[in-house]
Amino acid sequence: MNLTTVADFGALSCSPDVAETDRLRWLLLCTVACLYLPFVGSGPGSNPDSIRELSAGAQLLWQHRYVMSRPPGYFPYEMLCGVLYFFGGSIANNCASVLVSLMLLDSFLTICGRLQVPHRHLLAAMMAIHPIYWTASTSTIDYIWALACCFLGWRLMLNRRNISAGAMLGLAIGIRLASVLLVAPLLVSSLAPRLRDRNLWLTVALAGGLGAVWYLPAYMASGNSLAFLTYYIGSWSWSGQLARFIYKNVYFWGLPAALFILAMTPMIIGRLRRCDRKFRPLLALSLSISILIEGLFFNIPVQRAYLLPVLPFTLMLCGIAMRDRGHLLATMTLLLLSYNFVNVNFARADVPNHATFARLGVFIEPGYLLSDATRRLELRETHF
Repeated sequence: MNLTTVADFGALSCSPDVAETDRLRWLLLCTVACLYLPFVGSGPGSNPDSIRELSAGAQLLWQHRYVMSRPPGYFPYEMLCGVLYFFGGSIANNCASVLVSLMLLDSFLTICGRLQVPHRHLLAAMMAIHPIYWTASTSTIDYIWALACCFLGWRLMLNRRNISAGAMLGLAIGIRLASVLLVAPLLVSSLAPRLRDRNLWLTVALAGGLGAVWYLPAYMASGNSLAFLTYYIGSWSWSGQLARFIYKNVYFWGLPAALFILAMTPMIIGRLRRCDRKFRPLLALSLSISILIEGLFFNIPVQRAYLLPVLPFTLMLCGIAMRDRGHLLATMTLLLLSYNFVNVNFARADVPNHATFARLGVFIEPGYLLSDATRRLELRETHF
């Protein structure tokens, strides 16, 4: 079958779904759960936004009053935070994040299987041990939840379950407004060659309508105005903003893995240009989403977790480009894993995430996972 559009991916739904018989899949998911669960009792997370979301959920549950954790509002996730915290404290919230992360990994594996992306188990393992993905998956924060809803919606679209897909994509937008940058390219790519497909139009209408409805509480909390559609604006110079953008992109992967990816980029580009035609719709979709997310991050180069939506699409591109070079993917996996425990830093900021200047040099520091665990324990002692 010649795949020429993203919409054609749905034709693969007639292939046997190996989700229930793929033992490697379940071994991977169980291993990831064992890696993640030890962190669920160490507080809601290192990001103060996790405390804000718990507070917003608690006020909504007990005082029946909605106060945004921060603009533009994250109402469905904030509401769920309050319910989970009521029944099991921050441990319940973190366990729910672990479960959602496992669902995301499972959907990633299924989608890669449907689209015939090579090395899907290794790619899923790389995503699971990525330090920022790992920490977000064990914290009370919305990043993984929004991304999981996007991939669940995509998976449902491949199964022709258009109503459920639209609801899930709309929920992704409600959890994080930036999910529009994932949902819109996916829907446009699917709809463009099938403009007369009423089921796809239903998916688009549900995703857009429900995504908008989820922001009605934020609209009302802002005095029935669009004042909630604001975001963090830094006071950096142009050069400072560019430096932050580059630095945080490098340390999204860690210096060793970033240098490895940079060295492999010419080969990756060349091999992607010569790849099988069946992969071209996925290449276009992955590149468009990555460009949109990076463009948003250039305007708001604050938290590296903002780049998480780029992760699965970059990994799929690497899997396609290195389809017959698994040893390169294995090397990249080891480099990513090392970033959890050891960080080679070339610029030490005076204030993390709010630097006014940085001291250049070569600094060997605890890795991202270890540093995050230390910060979240400190935050737990301060607030709980």
